[in-house]
Amino acid sequence: MRSLLSNVITQAAKDHPKVIVLSGDHGYALFDEIRTHCPRQFINVGVMEQAMVGIAAGLAKRGFRPIVYGLSAFVPIRVLEQIKLDICFQKLPVTFLGDGAGLVYSTLGASHQCAEDLACLRTLPGMQIFSPCDKEELRVCFGESMSYEGPSYIRIGKSDRPLLHLDRLSNTEAHRVLSTPEKSPARTALVSTGSMVAAVEPWAVKLGLPLISVPRIKPVSEALRSMLGQFSKLVVIEEHVQSGGLTSSILETQLDGHGPFPAIRTIALKEHFSQYCGSYQYALSEHQMSDVQLGDRLQSALQSLTIAKS
Repeated sequence: MRSLLSNVITQAAKDHPKVIVLSGDHGYALFDEIRTHCPRQFINVGVMEQAMVGIAAGLAKRGFRPIVYGLSAFVPIRVLEQIKLDICFQKLPVTFLGDGAGLVYSTLGASHQCAEDLACLRTLPGMQIFSPCDKEELRVCFGESMSYEGPSYIRIGKSDRPLLHLDRLSNTEAHRVLSTPEKSPARTALVSTGSMVAAVEPWAVKLGLPLISVPRIKPVSEALRSMLGQFSKLVVIEEHVQSGGLTSSILETQLDGHGPFPAIRTIALKEHFSQYCGSYQYALSEHQMSDVQLGDRLQSALQSLTIAKS
């Protein structure tokens, strides 16, 4: 996914001379391509993320189209106030790329991990939020972000997850990655976003359940509203704390009172900091969310839903 990110950033710079990419001394090889082809459109501002957002705001007000890159623990978390007042308050078209969301930077401890970015940004007026699961979703998320006349955030999790989409997507509407045969439709679905979609996919195949990917968290797509109404039970899986993330977004779709709502169980990161440094799978295991543990968690959630519905 990072190779495609490098490609789309560079292509955007080639196509639009007003595109300026800013990095807070992160990314390195990710920006080799743009530094080669469009060196005047890339700025490494150094380790001063708050100032970087202010610079992006100034560039946007002068007619440029800034793209701001950083680790999600820093962009958006460290610069939340600047995003709120410098960018959102003025409704400026700035795209934020938060890399390594969730527990990807497991070996660097809690300071570099990020389980709360969606919750923080979903409350900001005018902010669009994307969470692609693979490079095809990233392609459409980036395209919609760049065409939006306001602020947007693209959450990038584990970037080496396998490609799930063999066909090209046309938009960021929620869609089924896996479906069940029409003759025997399932009444239970798995719903996920970002890097967790690929982690859940093998278990969805084993369980014979449909899997819905949600690449756009805000605004909630009409396709997602429609899909949810087809099921009586949902299991939501996200590499984010339960509060304020995908689960909250789904629950809030029902505030308008559109029809009966399915019963929900959530598999999400626990609200505690990592206790030890280790591999990505080890970090997930502290939350009972490693690839191996997911199967048991899903079975338990499904059993709980069955009991609740009986």
